[in-house]
Amino acid sequence: MELPAEKYTLLIDEKNATNGALFFLEANGRSHKVIIAAPHHEALLKNGTPTIKAVLQHKEAMYLK
Repeated sequence: MELPAEKYTLLIDEKNATNGALFFLEANGRSHKVIIAAPHHEALLKNGTPTIKAVLQHKEAMYLK
């Protein structure tokens, strides 16, 4: 869980506004997709790549099926 969450993409609309970040995580042998909406994703990414644990425990994290 302390591994870096290296696979992510920023969600940018047609007006070039950033709407958040979509993370593709591998943990405990399972794949997870997690969205963190703007502007909350900025604090998570400001110090570089966050850990998987930081993404999963973020208070604004939305899990996708």
